[in-house]
Amino acid sequence: MKTPEPLKSEELSTATLAVETLLDCIKNDDLDSFREVLAAHLTTVNKMDLAKKTGIGRRTLYDLIDTERHFYPGLATISALLNTLAT
Repeated sequence: MKTPEPLKSEELSTATLAVETLLDCIKNDDLDSFREVLAAHLTTVNKMDLAKKTGIGRRTLYDLIDTERHFYPGLATISALLNTLAT
């Protein structure tokens, strides 16, 4: 079975909408959708700039996009991303 490609949407390039959607996924305990939305947003942003703003390594950001890797980001990683995207 082939893993579907992450969502690609111009709407998800908007940080505000991405944060709202990610928080909805958390509220609904939907990790699969959370990952898809996060990956879709991360594909639209400059990873170097985001890494600097969040303090998260650029490699970690690329790992979050990689559908072949296990998806278990720590709370500090998710918190840093959401905090940065929300501001």
